[in-house]
Amino acid sequence: MGLLALSAGDTALIILAAFWGLLVLFLCVVLLNTFRVLESTKMMIDATREETVPLLREVRGSVERTNREIDRIDGILERVERVSGLIEQAAASPLVKIISVGAGIRKGASRFKKSKPKSPPPAD
Repeated sequence: MGLLALSAGDTALIILAAFWGLLVLFLCVVLLNTFRVLESTKMMIDATREETVPLLREVRGSVERTNREIDRIDGILERVERVSGLIEQAAASPLVKIISVGAGIRKGASRFKKSKPKSPPPAD
């Protein structure tokens, strides 16, 4: 038994085992690279979160202040609308009366001019 005699089936199994070992080694390299990519992605996400959380707090505060100012201005506008309506009501009625009186006086004056008899020219 000095020489090992291998049959074709034994050779095929050895080649298959070697191929299988290479495939496992290749998959280990792929998994290692995938792990590195996932780790760097996690680090990037963590860094982004650390930057964005304070910015979001700042934006939230700005939005809250803006909403308070909008509410305050809305109240002012409501008061201005009420005052404007009161002024319109107070001024509209006397203004219409003044315009009516002016129109009546003008019409009366024009009728008075038309009905005024012309005096005859003086005799020489």
